[in-house]
Amino acid sequence: MSNVIIKVNDEKVPLNDFMEEMLKNLLLAYLKAAKGIPEDIKSINVEIEL
Repeated sequence: MSNVIIKVNDEKVPLNDFMEEMLKNLLLAYLKAAKGIPEDIKSINVEIEL
């Protein structure tokens, strides 16, 4: 089971199971296409400051 958390301005955004799975698969697909990323991905942390 995966755990996907999104926060906007330090406030947690509620996600349903579909959105969690979609975000997880999107990030995994992106990373698996990139060079230099380990095949055995255990966790992904993303921070974006605007």
